[in-house]
Amino acid sequence: MVMVQDAPGERRARQEAGHWVVGVDGSSCAEKALQWAVVNAPGRATGLELVTAWQTPSVAAYPMSSPTPVFDDAELRATAASDLSAVADRFHDQVDIPVDSALGHGGAAEVLLAAGEQAGMLVLGSRGRGGFARLLLGSTSTQCATHATVPTVVVPGEVEVGRVQRILVGFDGSPNSLAAMNWALDFAGAGATIVAVWVWDATPLAVGSDAFFFPDASDLAAERFHHLLEPIDERATAAGVTIEREFVRGTPRAALSSHAEDVDLVVVGARGHGAVGSALLGSVSTWMLHHVHRPIAVIPIDDD
Repeated sequence: MVMVQDAPGERRARQEAGHWVVGVDGSSCAEKALQWAVVNAPGRATGLELVTAWQTPSVAAYPMSSPTPVFDDAELRATAASDLSAVADRFHDQVDIPVDSALGHGGAAEVLLAAGEQAGMLVLGSRGRGGFARLLLGSTSTQCATHATVPTVVVPGEVEVGRVQRILVGFDGSPNSLAAMNWALDFAGAGATIVAVWVWDATPLAVGSDAFFFPDASDLAAERFHHLLEPIDERATAAGVTIEREFVRGTPRAALSSHAEDVDLVVVGARGHGAVGSALLGSVSTWMLHHVHRPIAVIPIDDD
């Protein structure tokens, strides 16, 4: 893979400056992701970098009896560069921040993850050019959302793009949800609303062949929910952001997907990068990515 890498100090500065990397591959989903980035960049980002991956087709895909095809790498690279330049030129005048482009050699996920390490945020479509129409989430977006070390926004191709004003955060007091809440607060501009939803799962637990235990500690959970949000409320007030608190009895998937219908962005936390060596999404976050038709931001935490 060929990508230009920054020194650690330069990379940190670009992260703090709000440098956004946007995956571009000619697909309608990538186009929607770029539109989302352009609409939401003002006041939040200081620069956009459009990134495209190119690679030589695999010879193994051709029958052994056929002549070995010869690919002109220079032509493939030039075509990818030309397409990328055309996209960058089209969006260059739509934002008042620099719009740059970068071409990487390798698989799409590999190139985007490398580029994301130099950025403050990674934005990509839910499906790439090679995705199956029946799948909401493609392999590239799955790998990036799972393994990216920076916040990653996945934008479905069918959403109506607009300025993010209402943000949903599933909050349960865990480090993952705290990271998601803090990121949402930093991302939200003055006048925006964050809907913090704590779902108390009242599903009975089986303790025997015909016996069930019904946990009844929702009052304590609600008290903790409000207690943990107090310092966040103070920050939100100072920033001109409204926090709406929702304590819900139910199942996390059903409750969060229902609340997602009324927001512009869903924010979920990813597990950290410590013992397992790579970010792993929780089951609820993974389900949301595959089933909720809203832009979703996945926020990693560093638990080294």
